[in-house]
Amino acid sequence: MTGTSTGARRGIICGVIDIDAALNALSLADKCRLVAGETNWRTKAFPEAGIPQLKMSDGPTGIRGEGHGSAGTPGVAVPAGITLGASWDPDLLGEIGDLLGREAVRKRAHVLLGPTVNLHRTPIGGRTFECYSEDPELSGALAASYVRAVQRHDVAVTVKHFVCNDTEIDRMTVDVDVDERPLRELYLRPFERAVKEGGAWGIMTAYNRVAGEFAAQNRRLLTDILRGEWGFDGFAVSDWFGVHEPVGAANAGLTLEMPAPVRVYGDRLLAAIEAGSVTEETVDGLVRDLLGVMNRTKADERNCDEPELSIDDPAERALTRRAAIGGTVLLRNEPIDSSGHPVLPVALDGLASMAVIGPNAVIDRSMGGGSASLTPFDHRTLLDALSDRVGPDTDVRYEPGVRIDRLTPIVRSARLRTPDGADGLRLEYVNGTDWDAPATIDTVTSSSMIRFFGTTPDEIDATAFGARVSGSFVPEIDGPHEIGVVSTGPVTMTARTGDGDPIVVVDDPDMLLPRTREFFGYGSEESVATVECRAGEPVHLEVKWRTSAENGFAALRIGVRPPEPSDLIDRAVAAAAEADVAVVVVGTNDEWETEGFDREVMSLPGRQDELVERVVAANPNTVVVVNAGSPVSMDWAADDHPRPAAAIVTSFFAGQEQAEAMVDVLTGVADPAGRLPITYPQRLADTPAFEHHEPVRSAGRPPQQRYAEGLFIGHRHYEANDVAPRFWLGHGLSYGSVEWSTPTASRTSDTAASLDDSPIVVSLSLTNTSDRDATSVVQCYVAPIAPSVERPVRELKAWAKESLPAQARRDVSIELGSSAFRHWDEESGAWKVEPGEYDIVVATSADPDDEHERLRITIT
Repeated sequence: MTGTSTGARRGIICGVIDIDAALNALSLADKCRLVAGETNWRTKAFPEAGIPQLKMSDGPTGIRGEGHGSAGTPGVAVPAGITLGASWDPDLLGEIGDLLGREAVRKRAHVLLGPTVNLHRTPIGGRTFECYSEDPELSGALAASYVRAVQRHDVAVTVKHFVCNDTEIDRMTVDVDVDERPLRELYLRPFERAVKEGGAWGIMTAYNRVAGEFAAQNRRLLTDILRGEWGFDGFAVSDWFGVHEPVGAANAGLTLEMPAPVRVYGDRLLAAIEAGSVTEETVDGLVRDLLGVMNRTKADERNCDEPELSIDDPAERALTRRAAIGGTVLLRNEPIDSSGHPVLPVALDGLASMAVIGPNAVIDRSMGGGSASLTPFDHRTLLDALSDRVGPDTDVRYEPGVRIDRLTPIVRSARLRTPDGADGLRLEYVNGTDWDAPATIDTVTSSSMIRFFGTTPDEIDATAFGARVSGSFVPEIDGPHEIGVVSTGPVTMTARTGDGDPIVVVDDPDMLLPRTREFFGYGSEESVATVECRAGEPVHLEVKWRTSAENGFAALRIGVRPPEPSDLIDRAVAAAAEADVAVVVVGTNDEWETEGFDREVMSLPGRQDELVERVVAANPNTVVVVNAGSPVSMDWAADDHPRPAAAIVTSFFAGQEQAEAMVDVLTGVADPAGRLPITYPQRLADTPAFEHHEPVRSAGRPPQQRYAEGLFIGHRHYEANDVAPRFWLGHGLSYGSVEWSTPTASRTSDTAASLDDSPIVVSLSLTNTSDRDATSVVQCYVAPIAPSVERPVRELKAWAKESLPAQARRDVSIELGSSAFRHWDEESGAWKVEPGEYDIVVATSADPDDEHERLRITIT
């Protein structure tokens, strides 16, 4: 195979680095090495050619820096993608992007690895929380605003994951089979808007295959569409370890393989050039792309070796709090008595007692797991925030009600002791594979979960080291405790009480335990032993562990689950029955929602559904707060339920200010300003991808995932198939009342050719008729009347969000150009606006019952 040059399409981006001079100074081997990572987060510097390092950091909901998971420098944790999607507010996304751009500069990063713009194809996708919406136009508009704002700080984004990484199951190997129209109209569309409107400087490829070819070596995607059709002039980076062979990747236009150690580019790329499979001109083009982003991000001026800064700015806290409120959705708010007053907002005057129930009320669940996680600044729990807000005159009683942990819970530092009696556990690092060798470093860890991704101390070889962990945990109650361990490598562990014999928790020195979905698929199944404990008496732990992966990723997780009282729900119900108002906080956490695997069901973990039903039955004046990053089934939300919950509100995973923002909404300080960015089904079996979510596996070929639902994802599916969801896309209630005037269109007929120069404008006025602030989102859906090809009944195309003070009036104008009416024409391989009649449906949601007005348009 002879490589095809991609160098001719690239221009030189002016900046500090003289790109032509740098190319001349580099040997061919140097060029092949430059386009592969030097560390987990950096490229290789070539000082003699004037080439600095380029530093990257996860994103997209904060800038973690060079740590991994909880090991990074503390920083601002903004709301998750789905919460930002629920804001329906591109201006707010611009403010968030501006914040993250500043934060990236503080963390000495040149590249932010985000935003994530894959679509909510299914509600159980492992990274649904990380993505904006089921809708491509909403996702694309938000992404474009975010991208523009981040890059104003000379920080590049990498819009990810390009493309069709919409679920996590078999993500490293699956082959996605998607027809051209849904590929163009749905899955590529957010990327297209981020590139064309946002001007994105970077793209991250997906792990999966598309039409038989891995995304990282898919020339049609990376060169023909991305660069050829969209005019992209930035760099394309692989997802970590997502490159498989050098010829396909280089000829497709993949700029950079990440991370180290080099697996595909480097020497293998050099060999491919020498074999004639890739041309040097092609590699020169990759180098030009990489040097171009270095110039755009001023990498030569911004030294990534300077210490990362952690700045807790009150103004940025205020913004993240406002963003959390902007994405908080009031799903249901009904009266419970003849007064006609709905349950929310909670009236604090005269409130004598409140019951706060649920494990998520006392443990931070403000973000999902995986690369979207980071160490946030100090923040409150919902219980603390509520207790402070209601004040000392209100008796606040807390009950957990249930447990929802999937693994044995990580032990808090306050319950851990080193052999010397300090808080934490002793951690001894050993270079090499002999975990009994003398320690190279002897230190203390504050957490019972230890993770490294090329982030071990400098004295330690990240690819070959061992560790000894010793100390104890102090039980709070008597009874049998389950002690569990998960490891990415060989491990042994014992637990001992008093002078008793050690109890073996795990004995796996040869790494024979099966690998599971834990730790991105590198983790073992959890080994669990039961130890009889007495409150206050230490349980001594001895762990020996070593890494097994050459990629620098290593993790050890030790958990302890105390005995569960049999009357947890009974106690919660009793507390609710005695309170003036009950707040039940249900949801998931980063064990249930994380990258690497999908959820198997939509139901809440554990006995949470039972908890809600029994609490609501005991006290109808109950607010249900849903703290989950993606839809969950809510039978107790149905009108035909014997005792439906009267008030339900969600902010998904809303970042470090989640608790304070939620209390602002619950107490009426702020209006719930969000609208659903995803349709909530009644049950998983109703969802469009239900019958083909699981890939088809057969010997001798990769798992096959057919997107058989075609164009009909999200609300499009429910309307086309007459299936009633729980809540529609765009649904959300306000505390205030807003009246909409009858909308008008600037014209009722036009030619397709003139729509871009002179879009149709829908105009109406909004009037807040209440004595408090209110929020409205005017949504415009386009419904073709008699299309010649299959099309959804209606599609979201434009919207306007307005926050109105009490008694305020505001005029709203919404533009619809040709993109609002077009579809992908497979015969011509181009976009087409078909002549005919269209209805512009002005509505409060995608629910057919929420239509406000239809405006008939004729396009000739």
